[in-house]
Amino acid sequence: MRLGVHVSIGKGLTNAIDTALALGCDGFQIFAGNPRGWSRKPLTIEELDSFKKARSHAELSPIVVHAPYLANPATDQPELYDKTLTVLSEDFRRANQLEADFFVFHPGHASEHSGGLTRVIRLAQTLLQNVTGKTILLLENQAGSHNEIAADFADLQTLLTGIAAPARTGICFDTCHAFAAGYDLRSPQSFEQVLTLLEHTISLKSLKLFHLNDARGECGSRLDRHEHIGLGQIGLAGFAYLVNHPKLIHLPGILETPQHESDDDQRNLNTIRNSIKIPILHET
Repeated sequence: MRLGVHVSIGKGLTNAIDTALALGCDGFQIFAGNPRGWSRKPLTIEELDSFKKARSHAELSPIVVHAPYLANPATDQPELYDKTLTVLSEDFRRANQLEADFFVFHPGHASEHSGGLTRVIRLAQTLLQNVTGKTILLLENQAGSHNEIAADFADLQTLLTGIAAPARTGICFDTCHAFAAGYDLRSPQSFEQVLTLLEHTISLKSLKLFHLNDARGECGSRLDRHEHIGLGQIGLAGFAYLVNHPKLIHLPGILETPQHESDDDQRNLNTIRNSIKIPILHET
């Protein structure tokens, strides 16, 4: 499994590549702009060329661009929906300009569930119609708090079916969100049950990327609080099973674990990589 972390672009796009290399990442994730703001400073041709050249030399993959926090594709508020469409269109365009592999966004939350799903479908279709390129659009499963949609696999399948663009869309599976939504990933037995349900509901062909995060809250708590790998409620055994699973090892994983100390990302990467060596796949 190719592994990476979310890195800052605060010192420039190319510096993000330097950070990923220093950590020993295979790939990495970034925001395309301020994650807590709507406006975007234009990217220059020089910035784009420098980033793509540095990435080519570093041979990093995948490159993932994550949507900003403020976006809510499911909202029934016209002004917020329009602002969401504008910023996601811009960031999806930037992801394609950067030749990123994936652009990940949260479907959001809505007071009326079915209407929220319809609005997400409409927004995703608009993005795909208006933005060209090879970057794949990924919907991320959510924890289910505060009227979030797409906490369950059935919602994700409804969204993918409605968008109807299988070659350009897929799923980013966040382990913390899934656990918080009630999918137990702690043991081989429970993990296999979740994987079977995922296969029957969505199909593993749509699964393109993992966000590897341990969970601070209990299973089914709907608490979206990430924890260091092995120190949360999922525990090391769950992650060891995931990263060694023959149906999943070809998929990349991005860590979004807490960053309180300067070496937190390195320690979490090391923990995951050490887990890959654990021979547990014979367990049932």
